[in-house]
Amino acid sequence: MSSEEIVQQLLNFVYETGRLPKLGEPGLEELIAAAVKAFGSLENALRVAGLLTNDQGTTHLRQPRKSSVIQGSKLKRSFSAYPQDYFLNLLNLDRSQPPGSPAPDGTPKWWERRAKTQYTCSACQEAIEKGERYIGRRKLHPGMRGIYGYRGTYCTDYYHIICLLRSAKTQIEESIENCGSEIDGIQREISEYRKEASSKKDRIETCRDTIQQAKEDYEHAHGLWRRVGKWFGSSYTSWSRNREISRLREEIGCIENREIPDRQNKIASLTARINNLKNRLSKIEGRMQELGSP
Repeated sequence: MSSEEIVQQLLNFVYETGRLPKLGEPGLEELIAAAVKAFGSLENALRVAGLLTNDQGTTHLRQPRKSSVIQGSKLKRSFSAYPQDYFLNLLNLDRSQPPGSPAPDGTPKWWERRAKTQYTCSACQEAIEKGERYIGRRKLHPGMRGIYGYRGTYCTDYYHIICLLRSAKTQIEESIENCGSEIDGIQREISEYRKEASSKKDRIETCRDTIQQAKEDYEHAHGLWRRVGKWFGSSYTSWSRNREISRLREEIGCIENREIPDRQNKIASLTARINNLKNRLSKIEGRMQELGSP
């Protein structure tokens, strides 16, 4: 960063906020470090910019004239209001690896900084102006002939932050829609299971009625051999229907205690995911409005 750029950005900050920047100012870490390196201290840089005057040993703030602010600085100041790597973390693009754990080939390496030269956005194909904050990505494409032989070729892409925010918004909206569709499908499954359980309960009542009818036929039978036949028939009917009732009860228990609760837990998990996605979408939309995106 040249001395002229440092001075201009200091003027922009004071004109926007009406105060002098401090050491450790959020969003100005890179600018302050460059100012200290170029002028020896932040105070010297402010004096060179004409922002400090010494009258009888007292330091006073001079307001810069509006004409000294370059055109298009409003967007740059908007990005400067955010901490370093703010949008990288908001978009879940932080790919830093723990020490001693190198990333595998093909893992993209993301970064967020100010453009030192003019780049072309890989999303909208428009220019990223010098000094504008951007997000970059470097990725190894294995198998492509390059300077590393057949190991692969590194490709570097640059993006407007607003372009990545639009892309993230679209992806989140699609994820919310997919989760909603999945919830609808699970609710239909739960409805079918409940109908099946109700049908099995009705079948249990039918089996009980059959057992009761067989017992009544035996009790009202006349004649020895007829009563013997009805007794065998009643015993077999009672055994077979009770066996069917036991099977139906197990199936109903499986539906009510496992199948339906499992699906209700899935719905709860998907609902929580939708809420998280909506919260993230709200943050992204808020940042897009602050940056002037429709």
